[in-house]
Amino acid sequence: MNSYETILAIVLMIIIGYICRRFDFLKAEDTQTLNKIVVNIAIPALIFLAMYHADLSHMKTFGTITLICITMGLISGVIAYLFTYLQGYSTKTRWGVVAASTLFNSGFLGYPVTLGVFGTAGLVRAVFYDVGSTILFISFGVFFLVMYGGRYQDILKRSVLFPPLLAVILGIVANLLHAPLGSVIPSVLGYLSGAAIPLIMLSLGLSLEFRGIKEYFGVASFVSLLKLVISPLIAVLVVGLVGLTGLDRTVTIVEAGMPSAMLSLALAITYDLDIKVTAACIFLSTALSIISLTILILLV
Repeated sequence: MNSYETILAIVLMIIIGYICRRFDFLKAEDTQTLNKIVVNIAIPALIFLAMYHADLSHMKTFGTITLICITMGLISGVIAYLFTYLQGYSTKTRWGVVAASTLFNSGFLGYPVTLGVFGTAGLVRAVFYDVGSTILFISFGVFFLVMYGGRYQDILKRSVLFPPLLAVILGIVANLLHAPLGSVIPSVLGYLSGAAIPLIMLSLGLSLEFRGIKEYFGVASFVSLLKLVISPLIAVLVVGLVGLTGLDRTVTIVEAGMPSAMLSLALAITYDLDIKVTAACIFLSTALSIISLTILILLV
């Protein structure tokens, strides 16, 4: 399939998930079960196979992609902080918006898009971009622990022990050591990884809820503009400055145009931030990304 057909297939799977919710074939709470399967089983299998078969001779470039993600997140976070400060939002609303603006959905949505459009080579680069998102998440967790208190165990579980991150490490180690996997293990991982994309899309469709956006439509629109338009435009300048070309450049720009991460809602819930504003930013940016990512992929 070409890039247009791939995006269309992804959109249709999201719509199927939304329809399933509307007609009670599946319920909103089923999203948690699907997410657990995806995050703990399907995506780690997908990542491990990608890392195991990847050409890691360009690790320096992959590290640059991770640094660009961190840079883009920080730029977006600073812009969001200044916007909410000037608008006079409360501290917890402000940080809820900043979290949604800083963290990218570079894994949950980024993996299916880059794999479908750019293949396994694109997925490898998306994984390294997503490592930057994980670092930003850990940094936010530590920051909010200092500000509002909490348990370090929660941050450890959600970040350092995050199954997709462990899959990155194990896949790279197995690749560098040329560890033999036999025939059964790759087959099992292949079947499990095949479930990742459809389950992710169904989960996204189930989680879309437009009724709660009205109250925070203004700030959610700003965050959507920041994530889906301004961020990839800044990324074009950044990748040019550091000299990225080819697939490295393309995937980095596309990943920079991903909507707000679902993990930002986890931060909002854990540290009692403004959950409604964070959810509104996630839902609106995710819904609009269906259009923006299609355009972005065609342009880059």
